[in-house]
Amino acid sequence: MRKPTVGELRATLAVAAVYGYFLIFAQFSFVELLRAGGVETAGEKGILGLMAVAGIAGGFVAAWRGVSTRLARMALMMAGLAAAVAPLTHGIESFTFIALLTGAALGVVTVCLAALLPAWCGVAWVGLGTGLAYALCNMPAVFLQSPAGQAWIAATFALTGVIALPNGNEWNRVNHKTVEILPFWGVVVIFTALVWMDSAAFFIIQHSGDLKSGTWGETLLWRNAVVHLALACAAGLWMARGWVKSLPVIAWILLAIAALMVNGASTRGVAGWMYPAGVSLYSAALVAWPGWFAGADGPRRAAWQAAWLFAIAGWFGSANGIGMAQSLEQVPPVFVALAGGVFGCAMVLADMKRWRILATVAAVGIAAWLFGDSGTNSNPPNFTSAERGRRVYLSEGCIHCHSQYIRPGSHDEEIWGPTRDVKNVLEAQPVLIGNRRQGPDLSNVGARRSAAWLKAHFIEPRTLVPKSPMPSYAHLFANSRGDDLVRYLAESGKERIENVRENASQWKPGSTAAHEDAKVLFSSYCAACHGASGLGNGPLARNFSKLPANLTKGPFLWTPAGEDLETRVARVIKFGVPGTDMPGHEVMTDAQIMALTDEVLLLRKNPMAK
Repeated sequence: MRKPTVGELRATLAVAAVYGYFLIFAQFSFVELLRAGGVETAGEKGILGLMAVAGIAGGFVAAWRGVSTRLARMALMMAGLAAAVAPLTHGIESFTFIALLTGAALGVVTVCLAALLPAWCGVAWVGLGTGLAYALCNMPAVFLQSPAGQAWIAATFALTGVIALPNGNEWNRVNHKTVEILPFWGVVVIFTALVWMDSAAFFIIQHSGDLKSGTWGETLLWRNAVVHLALACAAGLWMARGWVKSLPVIAWILLAIAALMVNGASTRGVAGWMYPAGVSLYSAALVAWPGWFAGADGPRRAAWQAAWLFAIAGWFGSANGIGMAQSLEQVPPVFVALAGGVFGCAMVLADMKRWRILATVAAVGIAAWLFGDSGTNSNPPNFTSAERGRRVYLSEGCIHCHSQYIRPGSHDEEIWGPTRDVKNVLEAQPVLIGNRRQGPDLSNVGARRSAAWLKAHFIEPRTLVPKSPMPSYAHLFANSRGDDLVRYLAESGKERIENVRENASQWKPGSTAAHEDAKVLFSSYCAACHGASGLGNGPLARNFSKLPANLTKGPFLWTPAGEDLETRVARVIKFGVPGTDMPGHEVMTDAQIMALTDEVLLLRKNPMAK
C-alpha cells in the first residue's frame, strides 16, 4: 500500500474541519444560541434564512472570482471568528450579523474546497475526511457540549482548517480524469431529494424525545460516530473504484427505510444504524461530485457546478426540509414517498439502469408496507396538551438539568416531596430520573408552582429566580409548545397538593437567627410580584389571575394574625401556598427565610418601612 503524502493528509483534515464546523455550528449550536438568546421563532427563521442567502451568495462569488487556497483560508478565518464570538452575542442585530458572516464564509470555503480537492488528493480521501467530520461531531464530548462549548469547538475546527489547507490551485490533468456520470441537472435533483428528506427526518427526530433517544441518544453516540466513519470511508473507496452511480441509490434506500422505521418503537433501533449509514454515503458523494463526477475540466468549471449544487441541494433543500417538518412529531410516509418520487423521476430521465430504478421503488414500497402500521401515520396522534408537553420537555433537554425522582430518605423529601413508588418511576419511557441536577426536582412541581408562575419563569427565569443559570425559553411561546410544556409540568404532582400542604404545616426553622440582608433578599426574590414596597403591584403582578397580596394591609388569608405568626409566615415563604400562584423558596437557608419573615412582619406593622 502506498504511503499517503502530506498533501493528502492535509486535504483530508481540511475536509473534516470544514464539514465538522458546518455540522456542529451552522446546523446545531447556532440555532440553540439563538433560542437561548430569546430570539422569537419568526426572528429565528429570518436569521437562518439570511444565513442561507449569504451561503448561496458566497458560493457564487467564489466561483465568479476564482477559487484559491488563499480565499479558502480567509473564509475559514471569518467562519472561526463568527463561531468564537457567537456565545458572547446578544440581540437580534448581532445574531443577524453572525449568521451573515457564517453563511458567506461557508459558501466560499465549501465551493473552494470542492473545486480544489482534485489538486490535492484522490477521491478516497474525501470519504475519510467526511467520515471524520461526522465522527468528531458525534463524540459525546462534542455532541453533549453546551451550545457555547460547541461554538468554540467549531472555531477550533475552522482554525485547524486554516492550517491544514494545502497549497496549489491547479489540477494534475494527467493523473486526474473526470467523467460526467449523470447529467448535471439530474445530479442536482437527486441530491436535493436526499438532503430534503434527511433534513426533515433529522429535525423531526431531534425534536421528538422518543425518536431521539432510540436513534442518537447519549448511549448511542459512539456507535453513530463509528458508523459514520466506516460508511463514509466505504463511500470513498467505492468512488475510487468507479462504482459511483449506485452510491446515491443505496443511500436513498437506507434513508427511506430508516425514516419509516424510526416511527415504530420495535424498529427504531434498526433505524438508528441505517440512518447514519445513509447520511454518510450520500454526504461523501455530495462533497466529491463537482470535482470528480460532473465532467469538469478544471477548478473553475468545478467551482461553478459546486456553487449550483450546494445552493440548490445544500442550502435550499435543507431549509425546505426543516421548514416542512417543524410541526411534526413523526416522519410521515408521504415525505418519503414524495422525495422518492422526485428521486425516481430524476433517475429515469437521467437514463440510469433499470434495475436501480426498480430497486429504489421496490425498497420504498416494501418498507412502507412493512412498517407503515408500526406507529407511522401521516397525521400525528391526538395527544393531549400535557402529552405534547412531555415531548417538548424531552426534546428541549430539560432532563439534563432537572430530575423527576425524589430520593427517599434524603433532604429531597422535605423540600420537593413526597416520594413516589420507584416502580412507577422506572416504568416511564424514557425514565426521567435525571443525571445532572442543576435545577430543582420537578416530580411534584404542579403542587408547588402554578401554571402562570411556570410560564413567567420560562419567559424570563432571572426575574423570579435571581442568578438562575436557566436560559429563557420565550421562543416556545411563539406557538403552542410553550403552553403544552407548562401544562405538562402543572399536572405533574398536582394531586399531591394536600401532601405538600401537610409537609409544610409541620416544618419549623432550625434557627430563628436572621443574619441576612433582608432588604436585598426582598428586592431580589419578592419585589417582582409584590412590588418594591410590598403593595402587591410588582412588574409581574398582572401575569397572575389574582394579584399578589399587599403585604402592608392584607388580607392575610394564609397567615392571619394569631399565635406563632412568625413560624406561619416563614412556612409560606419556604413552601409557598400550594394551589395558588404563591411559590415557595425551598432552597433558601433558614437564616434567609427568617430574615424575609422579619421583613414581611415589619411591613405589616409599619407600611412605611420600605
